[in-house]
Amino acid sequence: MDNIRIHLDTTSNIIGNPEIKKQIEDQLRNQFEKNLPEVTKRMSEIPALLTADVGFYSKLLDEAKNCYLSGLFHASVSMIGIASERFAIELSEKLKFKINEKEITEEELFEGPIQKQWRRLNLLEKSGLLKPEYVKKLKDIDNIRNKYIHPREEGDAKEDSLKTLKLYIEILNSRFSDEFTIVNGRIVKR
Repeated sequence: MDNIRIHLDTTSNIIGNPEIKKQIEDQLRNQFEKNLPEVTKRMSEIPALLTADVGFYSKLLDEAKNCYLSGLFHASVSMIGIASERFAIELSEKLKFKINEKEITEEELFEGPIQKQWRRLNLLEKSGLLKPEYVKKLKDIDNIRNKYIHPREEGDAKEDSLKTLKLYIEILNSRFSDEFTIVNGRIVKR
């Protein structure tokens, strides 16, 4: 007889039972308390963030950090990949295209929005909207993300998760310091 492998999760069927719900809540509470030292340790590993780059990708960064803190390292890598791509997409909205001094839209030029992240990053670099070192870091994030999204190789998801978080936060922090400085406790434009 062939072995049949199944994945079974009936929690949604039994959670309505008050006794079982109480047991599950107690298990979750105990698990959270047990994991608390590891969660706070991971909190200390994530660099501080100070940026004027705020967009939808900021929420995605928060989700990625929460995944990392919860020990969901594959999800964190994926979320940083999504956040960094969204950052580039939102930044690319500032691109202005011209042919013979006549402005054209991205859709007219590319027959639709720019689809490939690396093409988008290269355009952002050439336009001066992103410095080459930021483009390299965003490409590094994309390479790490691809390792997990398109599984071609094994990786250390925890290590890669923290690395992508640090790279992305470093990009956002350095863009802030490129544009602003703090003088006498106040943020001022350079």
